Amino acid sequence: MADAQVLIGIVTLNRKEKLVKTLAECRRLGFAEILVIDNKSNDGTREYLSEQAGIRTIFSEKNEGGSGGFNRVMRYFVENTCCEWLLMFDDDAWPAFSYCSLLKYLHSKDSSAPPAYAFRVTYPDGSSCNMNRPGINALAYNPLRHLGSDFHIGEFTGDCPVDFASFVGLLLKRETIQTVGIVSKKFFIYSDDTYYTLSISREIGPLLYCRDFVIIHDCARSSRKLKNHDMMRIEKDVVNKIVMIREYSQFTILYIILYVIRLLFINPKLSIKILRAARKGMLADLVQYRNEPL
Repeated sequence: MADAQVLIGIVTLNRKEKLVKTLAECRRLGFAEILVIDNKSNDGTREYLSEQAGIRTIFSEKNEGGSGGFNRVMRYFVENTCCEWLLMFDDDAWPAFSYCSLLKYLHSKDSSAPPAYAFRVTYPDGSSCNMNRPGINALAYNPLRHLGSDFHIGEFTGDCPVDFASFVGLLLKRETIQTVGIVSKKFFIYSDDTYYTLSISREIGPLLYCRDFVIIHDCARSSRKLKNHDMMRIEKDVVNKIVMIREYSQFTILYIILYVIRLLFINPKLSIKILRAARKGMLADLVQYRNEPL
């Protein structure tokens, strides 16, 4: 095996101070192979990255969103490195474990490694980062039989198989990306990670949630309520979720109806915007959202 088995892939946009902290922690913990995709920052991030020896950088000509950034990360990883594993997270997150400890763990799992690992994600105070919790594919079940069920892992859940995970703290095997392809840029933001990891569990097998390896995510404690979104984010959030339902559920119409009704009930002032976005989601070309082949 190559000495540098793990490449870290980070996507950034106008958060220089966060990125400086993230890169410092990665280096301190022994991670030498780091790739940063800059989505056309204008806050000094590009100048800072240009001065960082040993950091691989790709400067995008436009903001391609999170999915566009991680699309570039995955392609670069496969086409330009010999690393066996790709560890991804945002510019405001970093590992709480060393490169050596991760490598030791991976060596112990060589013959039985899953297609990907989903690491535990916490806020800096140690509490669980809810938006980054992995879980089981709820879309595979009849929603009327599981109303109110939480399909995410719990605060104290131990290592276990999961169907989906966030890109924050996702460790992908090279062969996995070669098999399922790379995430589509079409998502731009929201649901790209859930969609992509569901493609892994569907085509190869479940991911492994690994509680002992922690990613610290220094982000706002967001409830992801639509009322806090601008029009672009409302549309992307709704369209992408409906696309995901259409792709992965056997109860497509039922799930979409329940999803839209719930949104309208919670956000009555956004009814017109929600219905317009839902229509776009229903009419969207699913092929454009599917993983890109290498």
